[in-house]
Amino acid sequence: MSPKTKWKIGVAIVLLTLAILLPEVVSAGWHIVHGRTVVFRSWKVTVPFEWYAVRRGEGMSVVRMSRLSWQDNPEATFLPVHFSKAYPFNYDTFAGVQAKLLRARGYTPSGQEEIRIGNQGGRCWTFTSTTQRDQQWISCVAPKDLTSVDYKGPSAYASEFLSVVANIRHETPAR
Repeated sequence: MSPKTKWKIGVAIVLLTLAILLPEVVSAGWHIVHGRTVVFRSWKVTVPFEWYAVRRGEGMSVVRMSRLSWQDNPEATFLPVHFSKAYPFNYDTFAGVQAKLLRARGYTPSGQEEIRIGNQGGRCWTFTSTTQRDQQWISCVAPKDLTSVDYKGPSAYASEFLSVVANIRHETPAR
C-alpha cells in the first residue's frame, strides 16, 4: 500500500471518528447543507446549533444531537392539528385530553403558560415524568394555525425548546 493511500485512509478514519463522536461536527454539516431555518406549514422555525430537523410523515421533528448514542435525544415534534377552522377550539378540553394521554405514558401535569408564535396566541402545558424526574413533555398548540409542537426530553433543554417556539415566525406563502 502506498504512503498516499495510507494517508487517505488515516484521514478518513479521523473524519469518521469526529463525525460519530462530535455532534457539533455533524450539526455544523447539517446547518451548512440546510441552513439555519426550516419551514413547516406556515411556520419558519430557527433550528439551534447542535439540533437538526427531519420530516416525518405529515409532521417534522427538530432533534438535539447527543454525544451518547444510547440515550434518547431531546426532540420537538411539529404536527398539524386535525379539526376545521370553524371548530370551536377550547383550551381546557385540549388540556384535558393531553393530560389523560400523558398520564397513561407516566407524566403528570406540572405547569402551563401562554405563548406567542409569530402573531398568533397559543398555550403550552408542561408534564413531568413520574419515573424520571428530569424528563419533561411540553405540549403546545396554536389553534388558529391548526398546528401543535411537543417537546420530549430532559428538563435541561426545555428552555432551549421554548426559545425555539418563541422565535417561530410566519412564512408568507409564495403566490
